[in-house]
Amino acid sequence: MRRAPLWLLSVSAVFLLTGCATTMQLSQDPGPAYLSELRSQYLSENPVSPYRENIYRGEIVKGMDRFGVLASWGYPEKRVRQGESGEDWLYVDTDESSGNSVQYQLAFRNGVLEEWQSTRMNTGIVAVRSRPEVTGLPPVETSDPGAKTVPQN
Repeated sequence: MRRAPLWLLSVSAVFLLTGCATTMQLSQDPGPAYLSELRSQYLSENPVSPYRENIYRGEIVKGMDRFGVLASWGYPEKRVRQGESGEDWLYVDTDESSGNSVQYQLAFRNGVLEEWQSTRMNTGIVAVRSRPEVTGLPPVETSDPGAKTVPQN
């Protein structure tokens, strides 16, 4: 499972709004070994799919079928049937140091990804990292390749 740092979870909470993006992307982390096999299988079995580039980049897009989502993000932590034609999938990114997480709930109707929403889950535990103060240096921007991100429209 991919792990997100605490600062990214805080930033993600601002940007992760239901329906605000047309795609949602995973990190550049290759993920579990089975994921590359699923992607290869999807790409070979769907040579004219409009989602080929999204699958390759680890993105999900509204309108994708379940196999496309599996090839992009891997197996969900939980699947729940919603009537005869619906199914919800749950993915969770958890920060190891704080226990905070972001949950992504994807809704499929008739086998097609219709919508998703994300929720930040705060455990209330405060992670403290001590280090000596360094003055006179410009702030360093960091990015963590191990978390899901939501592109802006």
